[in-house]
Amino acid sequence: MINTVLGSISADSLGDVLFHEHVVCCDPSMRMAFGERWFRRDELIEKAVRLFSAAKTECGVATIIDGTPADLGRDIGIIREVSERSGVNVVASSGVYTSEAITFAGKTPERFARYFIEECEKGVDGTDVRPGILKCATGEQGFTDINVMMLTTMAIVQRETGLPLFAHNNHSAKTPFRQLEIFDAAGADLSKVVIGHASDSYDPDYLDDVLKSGCSLGFDRIYPGAYKRQAKTIAALIARGREDRIVLSHDFFAYVDFGDADWESRKNDGYGRSFTTIHKQLLPELRELGVAEKQISKLVRKNPARLLSI
Repeated sequence: MINTVLGSISADSLGDVLFHEHVVCCDPSMRMAFGERWFRRDELIEKAVRLFSAAKTECGVATIIDGTPADLGRDIGIIREVSERSGVNVVASSGVYTSEAITFAGKTPERFARYFIEECEKGVDGTDVRPGILKCATGEQGFTDINVMMLTTMAIVQRETGLPLFAHNNHSAKTPFRQLEIFDAAGADLSKVVIGHASDSYDPDYLDDVLKSGCSLGFDRIYPGAYKRQAKTIAALIARGREDRIVLSHDFFAYVDFGDADWESRKNDGYGRSFTTIHKQLLPELRELGVAEKQISKLVRKNPARLLSI
């Protein structure tokens, strides 16, 4: 069974899956301080429902994984309402994003992991909603003491819960290799690890080396202006027999509060993106490159179902 924000469902009920999206990404302290001035809850929900509904009706998307942990502004009430109103299954995340906050300094992974394990077993924010996936990250600052502690913590949580672990990466610095060493040392099941943002790289040799650990790759930054080149990389890996370990998504959002200096005026325009680029542009391009339907089915259905099942 697979945990969604509306309850557990069978793997057969997942349908087409977008493996890493967001309803909202925001600084939770800013939202706590400024409330509706930071973003209007009702307006956000209306926009998210519209975007999710379009993905469902236009493309057949049945399930979206919301990759938002608490420190990126996860709001289970909002996510649950968007799922109810759009009719799209939504899987919530536990875990942490990139952070060097003093809050996390000096924590031991074994003790820190208890908080996330309890959240996964009992529910989020006082609800009965249990996460269906874990999140961790290595950002531009690299493997600091805090980052190694965080990665080790989430590897322990993966080991104890069996949930898949999505790992944000900086591929220009080839961070996956060190991440995978940390996960393995802590006893994580590497077959349940998804190395994220693989679509930032166009080097199939490098990506194939990452896959040798037994992990999967998340091609989850599929953009309208880049999908043709991204499709060639994916097709090259499929030609090497790697179609069992690829999942797809956009890393898109209904609202985000980080970006350029023009954020205030652009924050609601969607940056010209949507949750439909994969089905409307990437998948047709993969077909043009000779990728078979049974292989495409693995990318959007079978692989996500296998990773999410516990």
